[in-house]
Amino acid sequence: MASIFKRKSKSKKPFGVSYKDPVSLKWKKCYFKNLNQAKLFESKHETIEICLKSNDPSWKTLYYEIDKVVTIRDIFDAYIQNELQNKSSHLTIKKYKMVMQSVIGKLNKQTGIREDIIFAEDTNIDTIRGITREMGNGRKMGWDIYKTQREMLGRTRRGINSYLKELRVIFNWAKNHGGMHGKGMVNFEVITTNDSYNNSQLPALNCKEWTDAEINNLMTNPNLPEYLRDLIDIYVYTGARATELLRYNYLDRKKELHWHHVDFDNQRITTLTKSKKSSKPVKQHKRVMDILAKWKLKGFEAPLPFSYDTLLKYVATMNEILGIEFTAHDLRRLKSQMSEAELNDIAYAAAAIGDTSTGMVSKHYAPQSDATMDKINNAVSDRLNRIAEMN
Repeated sequence: MASIFKRKSKSKKPFGVSYKDPVSLKWKKCYFKNLNQAKLFESKHETIEICLKSNDPSWKTLYYEIDKVVTIRDIFDAYIQNELQNKSSHLTIKKYKMVMQSVIGKLNKQTGIREDIIFAEDTNIDTIRGITREMGNGRKMGWDIYKTQREMLGRTRRGINSYLKELRVIFNWAKNHGGMHGKGMVNFEVITTNDSYNNSQLPALNCKEWTDAEINNLMTNPNLPEYLRDLIDIYVYTGARATELLRYNYLDRKKELHWHHVDFDNQRITTLTKSKKSSKPVKQHKRVMDILAKWKLKGFEAPLPFSYDTLLKYVATMNEILGIEFTAHDLRRLKSQMSEAELNDIAYAAAAIGDTSTGMVSKHYAPQSDATMDKINNAVSDRLNRIAEMN
């Protein structure tokens, strides 16, 4: 417990208090001009120690001398006004606002009532982790309430994890900004990594793995019109994301592709890819450039003069003609899978689609192929045989 002592040397602050700091958990000393000041400080830290031992979060009010409780709304408003306004992408701003709405609900403009509320916006941030609620499948606590209710609303567990990750960004920002003493609006992790669903609680990843029969059908089916045949080749050979090659991108006009982004002399296409702030020219296969040259000669206003909705219709037509279920993104996966199978290296599979994370690519794009496993197995067999022949 905190205790008062008197200094032997002559000092303007002769009275001291030895106390254990509740944040650093280290013993510290503080000095005062008179005994009454020392007693008040000692009493304050004795109360803090009692609160800590009984898991009472009100010690923070005493320690930080907070005059008012910090609510979810306080943190969300502060983040919007101080951090979110500095974001350059309106898509990022929209995403974070949706993440916040997933907690405090969305305001119905017609009724003026918030819907799908999980935690009220005036909820004391210190109490969230201790809140309990009967959810129909047991009594849930803290962020398990959020996860359970979001799942009941039809959200996937991976989607819920994604939102929890963004919420953690917001609350960690509040941990380092604001507060009466500039030490943060909160001094603890409101959301931890352990609050998310772990791998054993998540469904298996659905990554389309193309078969040889499907690839043969995709590339040679005579019933495909020439334009759809060329469109497939464009996406397979570039490995681009669906929206990166389109003339119309209503969510982000800076990512729209025009003819001036195509360098025919050097066989390059310049696109603004996901999460990148600047565009980059990428070398393309001759097949891609030949198709684009043909389309430009025909007078197309842009390489792919349509929007994502039109692309979806084209892909649906391809599915119907070929009898294969795939998306435009699966064509991107195909390039990655072909690179891995042919070159037997996940690093090439990642480079093929302009990604730097081999771990992510192996999970979502190009799982280890039989061709790569055959190469490994044959190498082991060859090595064993050579060693055996030495005898």
